[in-house]
Amino acid sequence: MDGIIKTIKCNLNTIILFILLFKIQPIYSQELQREYRSSRFLGRGDSGIADANGGDSIFYNPAAIAYTNNILNEIVLISPQIEGTSNIKSLYDSAQGNGNVASLLAGNQNKVYSAAGQSFTGIVFKKVSLGVMDRINSNIYAGIDPSTGIPTANIYGANRAGIYLTLAHDFFDGHFLVGLNGKYIQKKEVDLAISALDVDTKLSNNSLKTIINNSLNVGSGVGADIGFLLVLHKESSTQLGFTVRNLGMQYRWTVPEGSTAPSSEPTVFDTGFKTTFGTKKSRVGLYLDFRDISNTEKAEIGKRIHLGAEYILNNFFGIMTGLNQGYPTFGLFLNFKIVKIEGGMYTEEIGKITGSLPSERFFVRIMLGWLK
Repeated sequence: MDGIIKTIKCNLNTIILFILLFKIQPIYSQELQREYRSSRFLGRGDSGIADANGGDSIFYNPAAIAYTNNILNEIVLISPQIEGTSNIKSLYDSAQGNGNVASLLAGNQNKVYSAAGQSFTGIVFKKVSLGVMDRINSNIYAGIDPSTGIPTANIYGANRAGIYLTLAHDFFDGHFLVGLNGKYIQKKEVDLAISALDVDTKLSNNSLKTIINNSLNVGSGVGADIGFLLVLHKESSTQLGFTVRNLGMQYRWTVPEGSTAPSSEPTVFDTGFKTTFGTKKSRVGLYLDFRDISNTEKAEIGKRIHLGAEYILNNFFGIMTGLNQGYPTFGLFLNFKIVKIEGGMYTEEIGKITGSLPSERFFVRIMLGWLK
């Protein structure tokens, strides 16, 4: 009798999953991966390749750390940042005490759930910096698999923890800057596609945590980023930035037995532009980034464009806005020199094209240290 009841429950879960998911269009792809995201830059469309802002520059354009007159640029003791969709708590609540993955996914179909957290600690001098970074991000979406036409739950998560050594130098009276990142990163990654056909075999007796742990890929590797910054006009901070990211960034070391290495980071070419106007106390900045010029990641053009604007008053208060992949962004910050608070919202596209599957997220970061 127990066997019959178990079979009926598994078949019922399959039917539920098919009915609830079958209406969804085959639009799922994945967000373009970044090992670090600055909350300040996110508020202005995630644009910052031609900017120079302390520790954030390490990850957007390493050449920019040389754009300062001070020997010591910034000390960041801790900088916790969290990002997430407003519905992530409802998914967490529904998962409490629910060991049946099929029911959980069916009950949360046709929705995007995203969450991320990170922190950076480091010291930034004029021409050299050293820092450590840890970032975890995840997306969950249930829809139709484009290749099979079968209702599928797509679960992606990645954790990158790394050490960064940055060297930079300025030439031609500070009009041309060059920077190099050397980085060691350990990456843990899960990329699952659980179809409705897996209910009987994978999901009937396993929790979601068990499935994720069994699918975890872990590895470490060494890579590099190269950045260039061309200062066209110092008074207005009119600048062009160019970066080559993730040279040699593969994860072939320390792969556990029985596991496979996580996906390599693609080598991409990015460019950006910045200009400002106003007074020393009150300024407006305009920003434009174009990511992955050669389209190594095979993403449509709308997912690679970032526009931003920022108003700063006495470097104490700032308000930002912009477009991230065609979606509006907003942010603000308060800088007390030893404490900086930033917050706002942005939208990331995890579908194949802009406008297909937006993930609207809120973010906040608190930084402690001697700050720029």
